[in-house]
Amino acid sequence: MSCCALECTNRPSKKSTFSFFRFPLDDPDRLDQWVLNIRRNKWTPKVCSRLCSEHFESHHFSTDSWGRRCLKNTAVPTTFYFTNGKEQQLGRRSRVSSNDEDA
Repeated sequence: MSCCALECTNRPSKKSTFSFFRFPLDDPDRLDQWVLNIRRNKWTPKVCSRLCSEHFESHHFSTDSWGRRCLKNTAVPTTFYFTNGKEQQLGRRSRVSSNDEDA
């Protein structure tokens, strides 16, 4: 699993402080806002798609009774780092094979 935001390379690890959140697939209005804010061309989130905590402001979080950081039901991602218009160019991430790197 990794964050689905463009140019974000955050992944879960033992040393990581990031949390990863599912898309609100059961809330169409909020889902539309998440997808618009991500700016991935021709992309639709799937059940396995996740967005990391880097993309949410601190006021979007609460803590549950177990001490875990949770997103509030109104949270919408707003923190992204787009460069060179890539939000317009990329739809799906593509993998670079080891053969391509040698060329």
